[in-house]
Amino acid sequence: MKDMGFTKDVTVGRYLDPFEGFKEKESSFEIRKDAITGVTCRILPYRFRFAEKPDVKSYLEKSPEAICPFCPALFEQMTPKFTPDIIPEGRFQRGKAFLFPNAFPYDRNNAVAIFSDDHFLGLDELTPKVMLDGFMICQDYFSRMYRLDPSLRFCSINWNYMPPAGGGLVHPHLQTIVGENPTRFVKTLYESALRYKEQEGSNLWRDLVTFEKTEGERFIGTTVDIEWMTSFAPKGMAGEVTFIMNEKSSIFSLSKDDFLELTAGLSRIFHYFHANDFISFNMALYATFAEDDSLWIQGRIIPRFQLPPLGTSDLNYFEKFHEEIICPTIPEDLCKEIQKLF
Repeated sequence: MKDMGFTKDVTVGRYLDPFEGFKEKESSFEIRKDAITGVTCRILPYRFRFAEKPDVKSYLEKSPEAICPFCPALFEQMTPKFTPDIIPEGRFQRGKAFLFPNAFPYDRNNAVAIFSDDHFLGLDELTPKVMLDGFMICQDYFSRMYRLDPSLRFCSINWNYMPPAGGGLVHPHLQTIVGENPTRFVKTLYESALRYKEQEGSNLWRDLVTFEKTEGERFIGTTVDIEWMTSFAPKGMAGEVTFIMNEKSSIFSLSKDDFLELTAGLSRIFHYFHANDFISFNMALYATFAEDDSLWIQGRIIPRFQLPPLGTSDLNYFEKFHEEIICPTIPEDLCKEIQKLF
């Protein structure tokens, strides 16, 4: 079996435990490194019990429907429009979904997509039917932008669901990024695939799926043409779910059935989060415009939360300044739990 660049070192720390009469106690943890993603992660030895489910009402009180620019009453007057050269109507529409420019852009081509009139949808309400047009309208936007500017190469669909994940509004919405160059993390994935092909003579993503299926420790399951697994070295404290779309190397290769399959899988993941008292997550889907075997369409989802009793963030100096993830969730255990939904 080919080497996927996954390494694991076990380290042992010692201390005198005040809860056991200051007896010496050992605590082991793993330092995992993923050469594909460039992520270094410290897996702690215990199964951490995360916070009780936060009260969603507190977020709704701070972001009420009456002042939400994405709700029907204010949508027309409060959301931006594209210039006529992009779309004469000002906004893209597909069913109940609308896509429009981000009023606070992260990049030159940064759009927002909403897919429901409802101000708030719980994780258990994010069904494939609800989400489908939201993802497909992003593809409509990508198609228009690519026709206008063929130099554009990379795109992503992103989701900050609820404030703990950086969501500025409670109303569910996606964000897209389009550019000539990839973001830093996507560049790492892309260059890893190029390097792997040069060294091994084969496709990294095909071999990675085969590796995870054979190992069986982190492979959740297959839904028609999408492979679901947990990350060897997750980017989130509560672990990370990844998906890879088999042999799909352009965002324009996706059909309605593909998007239905994707949203069905995401809905299962969101139900798992809901059942485990999470109320927030980050998601990103990465793709290219032109067919490019170095980046199969793929994505990542991590739950986000705050730790009681002080509402401490799940990110700290290790993540921000050392670019290493602290993760008390064992990826192989997370896989077993989510497998029940697949």
